[in-house]
Amino acid sequence: MKIENENIFKDCLQQGINLFVGAGFSVEAMGTFAGQSKAMPVGDTLRKELLQHFNRDPNSTLLLPQLCQVISSTQRDALKEFLRQRFAVVHYDKAYLNIERLAVKAIFTTNIDNLLHAVFAESTKYYLNDITLRGPSTVGASAIDFIPLHGSIVQPLEQGMDFSPVEISSSFDRDKDKWFGYIGRVQQVPTLYWGYTVADAGVLQSLARQSTKERDKAPAWVTLRSEDQEAIEYYSSLGFQIIIAETRDLLNYFGQLKTPKFTGGAKRLIDKRFAEYFPPQVDSVPVRSLTEFYLGAEPTWYDVCIGSLHKTKHFAAASNVLAGGKNCFLIGTPLTGKSTLLRQLAVSNKGPAQSLYIEEITPEKAALLVRDIDAEGAQALLFIDNAADSWEAIDKLAKSPNIRIVAAERDYIYDSVSHRFAPHKFHVLDVSGLAQTDVQAVLDLIPAGVQRAAFRQFADPLASDLDPTFFEVFDASIAGHFLADRFVDALKELKQEAPAKHHLLLVACYLYSCRVPLSVDVAHSYLSSFSGLTSDPNETFELLKAMSSLLSPYEGVQADSLQAHFVPRSRAVAEAVMRRVHALDLRKLLEKFHCEVSPSKISRYDIFRRMAYDANLTTRAFPKWEDGLHFYESTFARDGTHSFKQQCAIFLSRKKQYPLAFKWIDEALSLAGKRAASVRNTYAVILFNANYDKPLSVDGVLSSLDESMDTLRKCYTDDLRKAYHAKVYSDQAIRYFDKVRGSKKSAEYLDQAIIWLENELKSRTEDRAITQLLRRVRATRRAAGR
Repeated sequence: MKIENENIFKDCLQQGINLFVGAGFSVEAMGTFAGQSKAMPVGDTLRKELLQHFNRDPNSTLLLPQLCQVISSTQRDALKEFLRQRFAVVHYDKAYLNIERLAVKAIFTTNIDNLLHAVFAESTKYYLNDITLRGPSTVGASAIDFIPLHGSIVQPLEQGMDFSPVEISSSFDRDKDKWFGYIGRVQQVPTLYWGYTVADAGVLQSLARQSTKERDKAPAWVTLRSEDQEAIEYYSSLGFQIIIAETRDLLNYFGQLKTPKFTGGAKRLIDKRFAEYFPPQVDSVPVRSLTEFYLGAEPTWYDVCIGSLHKTKHFAAASNVLAGGKNCFLIGTPLTGKSTLLRQLAVSNKGPAQSLYIEEITPEKAALLVRDIDAEGAQALLFIDNAADSWEAIDKLAKSPNIRIVAAERDYIYDSVSHRFAPHKFHVLDVSGLAQTDVQAVLDLIPAGVQRAAFRQFADPLASDLDPTFFEVFDASIAGHFLADRFVDALKELKQEAPAKHHLLLVACYLYSCRVPLSVDVAHSYLSSFSGLTSDPNETFELLKAMSSLLSPYEGVQADSLQAHFVPRSRAVAEAVMRRVHALDLRKLLEKFHCEVSPSKISRYDIFRRMAYDANLTTRAFPKWEDGLHFYESTFARDGTHSFKQQCAIFLSRKKQYPLAFKWIDEALSLAGKRAASVRNTYAVILFNANYDKPLSVDGVLSSLDESMDTLRKCYTDDLRKAYHAKVYSDQAIRYFDKVRGSKKSAEYLDQAIIWLENELKSRTEDRAITQLLRRVRATRRAAGR
């Protein structure tokens, strides 16, 4: 075994190193072929196995990518199934666990196997963060960014896999922003290239070529199995230092490394690895005027810690649930104080359980947190905001006997994910309404400088029997503009006076409305696409800092330690801007962003993508349906999921392009498979809307309306998202009555809707949306007669 510049190499292993692994890395792991355990394929082995498995000529001269293309054209599903079985690890050499001793920053791989996932599955130090699914890792020292360049069997089926080095190399031209991000990683952090031969070094050559343009790069080593002078000469010409070693030798070498010992008192594991979730002390957070909160800014820890915000009746109700030893779920409409209540509960916990406040957590990080808590027998009380974004993680966390959870989410979003949270584990509290004593207490705390001279009565007589929300109280009692109005006015001014700041403010609002912060990296990628505005990331950073009255530095858990992040003053403000920005500006934002900014740069891309292509946005941005369809078609390569096609179908339906809408929703159904309930729901709604305005005398109209109602009935019966389907069914039942008055079926549909809504209210007694909808259905039923 030989290592060129070994002392430098050792230092890099302990200070920070990337791994870039190929097929030769996995040779000490076993998969399955022809029903037998067999080493992971290297060289030409996979091509030969494919020829054997698919009964093709063993003397075929087709190369691997050509062979995969041929098989895929007629047996795509069979090929996918073969690859997933062949590359599923059934056994691996335990020496792979020695990788945990290294200070690994990121792992690039051209393999599709799940070896590294198996190795880190039981790790007590690290977890893998798949950057292609979730974006770059967030704060905390436990994440290793994982970049599967060819895809992975661990990823969802729609992500796809490929085997051509040429495709990876040419992807630089297809997504330059992504590759500049990858190149930046190997420029800044030393990298070990492990398991490649000259024959499959296309990716290495591409990276070496792109990363040497006018910039120095960090040290890089490449492993060779033997002292092949031509291979040494070739890799040396690319700037690599050489390691001569078998994979097993290198793994054993890592096992002999001395790991640094840290001085200081002993700490709990969660203190060392999850400090970012600890609620801060009041003397460590920035102070601000309480006026900002009442004008619409999000609550800060300072607002909560100094006790200047009123604790409503919901605080006592949630505390009572926790005292009973049960998990609690807080739901409510936007701007009803869910995040405020969650923080109040977190800082008020004085029991032995450790409070952790979590705005986002991946299932991989949650698994590591559970292992740390259970290993020490610690008790933890987790307060999780935006719970729908973390439902997979919450599912893992809720299984620990040492963890209790208080989660919060908007009611309409909760409806779509409620089936993910077992009702016997979570007590659901609707925290939308304020009791009259709470209303008065809130009014008493509003600063005099922003309070109206006279309290304005609530305007909605239909909701008079429902308790008012925080927003309604603020709207009736606060003088002057809310933050949302100030942001919209600022956008108009900046568009004329400072175009760069206008673009930055708009993209910050877009990202935050999709629940992720704006990083300098993303900001610069977006801004530099506008000719003449900037070519220097530092200039972009200075522009963002200069917008302190509109954007605040973000230091939450979705940030990373390598760059600054910024957000608008509240998510409600960002959403209001998206609703009110000029349609042309919104269109330019969507088209530019999804053309110029790589998904690999967006923190928690898996969260962002859920709202990034929402039909509510595209309906405003693209008045002409042809333009909107072109946008969805051009961005499909970024998100090939059923939900993406579902949003396009909704968009086309709203533009009354029903034949195209049916095409897209039918494709979404095909992709969704077992997850098809919400897609079938959308299919039913599109079917209903497509026929609703047609005369009943037209053949097939009435039967199509009935088919839609029957589809929704099946969705309710078959799916666990009862409230979600009941609301859609009930709304359509009212419209059906308006269309087909006097029919027996219209009364039956209304009766069924009443039964379902009443049933949902038994477990969610204070749900405002269901209460109001039930009132409408009952009123319609009375009009229908008995």
